[in-house]
Amino acid sequence: MLLFRGGDDIRKLKKYTPTKFMLPTSHYDKDEAEFVVNFIQSLSHTKGDFFKEPFILIDWQEQLVRDIFGTLKPDGTRQFTTAYVEISKKSGKTELAAAIALYMLCADGEQRAEVYGCAADRDQASLVFDVACDMVRLSKALKQFCDIKPSRKTIHFNPTNSVYKALSADVAGKSGVNVSALIFDELWVQKDRKFFDMMTKGTSDARKNPLHFIITTAGTDTHSICYELHQKAKDIIEGRKVDPTFYPVIYGAEDDDDWTDEAVWAKANPSLNITIDIEKVRAACESAKMMPKNRPSAGCRWRNGICVLSL
Repeated sequence: MLLFRGGDDIRKLKKYTPTKFMLPTSHYDKDEAEFVVNFIQSLSHTKGDFFKEPFILIDWQEQLVRDIFGTLKPDGTRQFTTAYVEISKKSGKTELAAAIALYMLCADGEQRAEVYGCAADRDQASLVFDVACDMVRLSKALKQFCDIKPSRKTIHFNPTNSVYKALSADVAGKSGVNVSALIFDELWVQKDRKFFDMMTKGTSDARKNPLHFIITTAGTDTHSICYELHQKAKDIIEGRKVDPTFYPVIYGAEDDDDWTDEAVWAKANPSLNITIDIEKVRAACESAKMMPKNRPSAGCRWRNGICVLSL
């Protein structure tokens, strides 16, 4: 839920600068990026006080949308086929994931698109799916072309015979997919890499312009697939590795940061004081000071535990 009402109060992206991970042979296509931004912002919020309000992108959201969808290779396809976004709770990640899923379903131009919303269990996979369903219901343009089947966890977009389906690791029968887009929510919960590998390895080879969008909070298991991707993203950000198809975003505090410093909180919480009330974070911080067991630790959520203070 947004704390500030209306688009004029949202912290917008003032000036876009193309990502530093763009290859010399790639280019930023403003029209392509604008098309995606406009599609997302034509959708509506689905909960709370801002039910039916336009989904105006916060600056960090618009930056990554423009980076992912506007960075194109010479043949016009997207340079980034995988995006890894690590961010704190309550930052608006579920709504953003739902909006991207709907774009890939309805507006990316893919015939018979197969969009999969994945998570470790059915309830988690339903979170993004349910928001996407509500966004469709609130859109005059989309609801006339989409068929929602809640019991099957599917949305069909009839003009291109495309489908968005929620899947989870605790339900069998995921083989034979032809993925055009994969939205993987809260990867850190994944107990092993079997489901992730099944949904990502070779599943998009027949698609010209696929996207695997992984958005998660930080986890605790340093032997997990999520930590593996976290390390890859960190290595790319810090220049130790190069993968031009992989778009890395990590919002988190450094190990030596002071978790009581409000300036540090914004590192892990780019939606601070927009979707996350800073007064609640302050209260959590004061509580943690008085109760040592609630304090962030070096081993908590990988990055000095600052995500604990996002509530």
